[in-house]
Amino acid sequence: MGLTKPSPRFSHLLGLGIRPLPKGEGCVVVLGTFDGVHLGHQRIIKDAVSFAKRHGLKSVITTFDPHPQQYLVPKRGLKLLTTLDERKKIFKSLGADKIKVFKFNKRFCKLSGEEFIVKYIVRGLKASFVFVGYDYVFGHNRGENVNKLRKLGKKYGFVVKMVKPLCADSVPVKSSTIRDFINKGKFNKAVRFLGRPYTLSGKVVAGVGRGKELGFPTANLLMDPYKLLPVYGVYAGIVNKRKCLVNIGLRPTFKHDQVSVEVFIPHFHGNLYGKHLEVYLYKRLRNEIKFPDAEELKGQIKKDVRRLLTETYK
Repeated sequence: MGLTKPSPRFSHLLGLGIRPLPKGEGCVVVLGTFDGVHLGHQRIIKDAVSFAKRHGLKSVITTFDPHPQQYLVPKRGLKLLTTLDERKKIFKSLGADKIKVFKFNKRFCKLSGEEFIVKYIVRGLKASFVFVGYDYVFGHNRGENVNKLRKLGKKYGFVVKMVKPLCADSVPVKSSTIRDFINKGKFNKAVRFLGRPYTLSGKVVAGVGRGKELGFPTANLLMDPYKLLPVYGVYAGIVNKRKCLVNIGLRPTFKHDQVSVEVFIPHFHGNLYGKHLEVYLYKRLRNEIKFPDAEELKGQIKKDVRRLLTETYK
């Protein structure tokens, strides 16, 4: 039997070295984990989405759950820049037609690079083009790189497009760098490298009611235990298109010993208990401070609110 004659809509791909595929098949696949979905990741995804549209193909963004490092080296305690749901939402906002989540488990991590490509990318997704970052590695023990991927592309009939690194402050933008910024309190720099506000999402649960007693009722978020929280402090954010203050920490004025994420929305009146909120943090305003009494704390919160409402975040 001969190969299926390609649809006229895809005939121009033959000149790019792509094997003929049945009508409706063939796509542009973006390979990676994309925990940060930072400026560098966004460049890869946008390039792939744009390329797919120009050539009449669908774009497929891949990711892993759990993060491979969480599975392989759990003692390291890796915290995520994005939860899976947050990641999916950002992928969609960047124009992805489809999102493929690979379940990372014992069986998956034992696959060789070629086995992964053949089973999941060639046979599973029927890739015509594969986009990756300059430092992409894959396969058992991360043993294969972009050069190997190109060889597999020639063997199995897909074209590899490698996207060069994107730099900020003369430094390649990487998830590990951004994670380090956040851990060291360099939040505003982390946001700049992300190219987007930092997302915190979770269900609103009952707190101790301290904010309401002070005249600043807050929504307390139940956070994913694997989410990386910024260092303790007060942050400016937006939730449901409204500005908000977000306090992350132990509330030292009242000697609490459990970390909380509290969201105060000025001039908001309503019940948020049980609802899922997505809060976008734009800027770190100050450290968490232990005040002598509640009145001084209230005075500082009023200053924070005035600053929040007068500054622009976008």
